[in-house]
Amino acid sequence: MFISYRKHEPAHYMLKIESFSILSEAETWKIESDVFEASGHKWRLDLYPNGNDPNGNDEENEGSYISLYVVICDTEGYSNGWEVCVDVCFFVYDHLHDNYATFQDANGHRTRFHENKTTWGFDKLISLESFMEGKSGYLFKDSCVFGAEVFVVPEFTQLDRCLTMTKPPTTMNTYTWKINTFSSVTEDVLYSDVFKVGKVKWKLILYPEGNILCKGTHLSLYLGVHDAASLTDGWKVYAKFKLRLLSLDIEDDIEIETDAWFCNSVNDWGFHGFIPLCQLYDSENDFLMNDNLTVEVEIEVMGTLRYFL
Repeated sequence: MFISYRKHEPAHYMLKIESFSILSEAETWKIESDVFEASGHKWRLDLYPNGNDPNGNDEENEGSYISLYVVICDTEGYSNGWEVCVDVCFFVYDHLHDNYATFQDANGHRTRFHENKTTWGFDKLISLESFMEGKSGYLFKDSCVFGAEVFVVPEFTQLDRCLTMTKPPTTMNTYTWKINTFSSVTEDVLYSDVFKVGKVKWKLILYPEGNILCKGTHLSLYLGVHDAASLTDGWKVYAKFKLRLLSLDIEDDIEIETDAWFCNSVNDWGFHGFIPLCQLYDSENDFLMNDNLTVEVEIEVMGTLRYFL
């Protein structure tokens, strides 16, 4: 298991648990989250507050660890022999440091779900002793937050599809958008001019006061495919990119890197809470230079999926 840390929240799902100690003391066996959608499929988190021993042969560790799994749901309508290959990342919020501990497969292996394997995760995510310690930051006022990201990685086995991966030249992979007199903006959402990187036309989407999920608290920023509704059925584009908010001092720029598959059902991707509004409007941060706001996107890697001619 590989553990790292990052500031921004999980993209797909978060589960907050209050009064965690009651669950542990009551020896609650399993908590099932509600079903959430990610990457075109439906999923669920299964959390075992006192650990899970799927093989039934590790009694000495029973009650010593927290176990966490992701389960693929509603597969009844899938065709026979279905498979879904994914990258899974679990999260636990650290209240002390205001960041998220991330847990992934140590070897970077992707997980293949199929009819006989609908669950994957870690039997020993975190030891209960470490989790309950105040200095870990995971449990604060008896509350904790778990999360997950599930990104589907297509396996291209049919001969009628071709995935082409490219690295756009560094001189042609960045678009900068300057919004003048930002304090006078009255629109709920702004769209940049259309720009082209590779063979794809893109646009930036910005909510000055946040979208519906964080209205009045954060600025929201996304990268979107232009005029997605007019594209050929079944189109798919992969992008690894960085979204930036530029400051007068380059060292103070806000930059978040992410990647996503864009398609008919997901034609934009970014961050609801890109930056808190209080931080944006703090004059010491120099994000609003002469009342002008400047955001930027740098697309590092692209992949286009097309049919063979």
